[in-house]
Amino acid sequence: MLRRDRTRLWIVVVVVVAALAYSWPIKGKINLGLDLEGGAHIVLQAKETDGNPLGDDGLDRLVAILRNRVDQYGVTEPIIQKSGEDRVIIDLPGVQDPSAALDLIGKTALLEFREVLDISESPPPVPVRGNYDNDEQFVRAQERWNAAVENAKNAGTRFAERAKDIEGAIVSSGEDEGASRFFLLSNTLVAGKDLKDAYANFDQWGQMGVSISFNDEGAQAFEEATGRLVARRLAIVLDGVTISAPQVQGRIAGGNAQITGRFSQEEATRLSIMLKAGALPVNVEVAENRSVGPSLGADSIRQGIQAGLIGAGLVFVFMLIYYRFNGLAADIALMVTILLVFTGLIAFNATLTLPGIAGIILTIGMAVDGNVLIYERIKEERRAGKTPLAALDAGFRKALVTILDSNITTLIAAVVLFYFGTGSVRGFGVTLSIGLVASVFSNVVVTRAILQLVMGSKQHALKQS
Repeated sequence: MLRRDRTRLWIVVVVVVAALAYSWPIKGKINLGLDLEGGAHIVLQAKETDGNPLGDDGLDRLVAILRNRVDQYGVTEPIIQKSGEDRVIIDLPGVQDPSAALDLIGKTALLEFREVLDISESPPPVPVRGNYDNDEQFVRAQERWNAAVENAKNAGTRFAERAKDIEGAIVSSGEDEGASRFFLLSNTLVAGKDLKDAYANFDQWGQMGVSISFNDEGAQAFEEATGRLVARRLAIVLDGVTISAPQVQGRIAGGNAQITGRFSQEEATRLSIMLKAGALPVNVEVAENRSVGPSLGADSIRQGIQAGLIGAGLVFVFMLIYYRFNGLAADIALMVTILLVFTGLIAFNATLTLPGIAGIILTIGMAVDGNVLIYERIKEERRAGKTPLAALDAGFRKALVTILDSNITTLIAAVVLFYFGTGSVRGFGVTLSIGLVASVFSNVVVTRAILQLVMGSKQHALKQS
């Protein structure tokens, strides 16, 4: 065996062993797409408002902020893309709680600090029959409660009239009491645009909250506001709702604050993500929210594997019957191709989709096609009177050009699909590209190493005899 043949054989051994060590066991290492794993499919409709015109720039910024939020949420391989002039499609593979994901990506998360100019009375607790001696007392308590609620609602109307005469003032409902308590608030003193960081943590009483810090400009504005409003209330307003309105105990320097409320840990984490990613540049409405069940993905995987096994089995049998020993070498090369495809998917952290499975099956056919080209050239050289090793060398050289031509043109098409395609089309482009590279390696290197090893051994045995 020549030195270059031994080198080729060692390359094959090293590649196969490394691929097995890296990818085995395959289960759990490959990212599955929405069509295989299930998850959430959400379509958002962007809405233009007076202050937020909708254009290409606005939609691009909307996609960027949504992507930032989803990335921080920890979803693997999400697909976020524009659809038409005013829609955004979001596919979230593996998301088990679509409503929580929708809560994360669909909210505006506009944070503001405003001075509290007036507060309506907090409505009393809802009367409970068990707390009263008779029905008459209970009915009177209900009447008092209804009057208090009505008075609170009227406060909202009164505040709205007063807000018209105050520049930048708004009327906000309270988070705890819903629409039963209102706040008349001044113009914005500090806005979320000056936010530098936000993260969920516990406050000194052990309740979940979101700690925030401002940049230099925001820190200065926050310090000025708290210095001016000592012993008065400063409202923390999120998306127009007053989260809390604590009394300012003293000037707060440094630009650090904490938002507290009735947060669970998950809610506080989502809020911190939304604040860090920034507010949505335009209003959005949910046009479609569809969950893809994992059972559909399991069926797709099972059917895809069955199709792949049947196709590969038929190819194996055909090659063995038609080319005999050479067919066995081609089958081994085919198994190496499949191993390299899955190793490539894991190495590039690619997402396997249902069209991706079709790409793998197509790769199997193209890998065998390359071996058929090589074997037919070898047959021609043998009929021309060359020895087996000379025919093998000439056959590979002549077939190599054809194999490279056909695979390079297909590879260009696959790269174009990946670059311009979206979703499952891009997944098809990825698996096809990896499959083409793997099949060329198997055709040119693996098959030749096997044939060279066996034919070289036979020729050496003949010389010895």
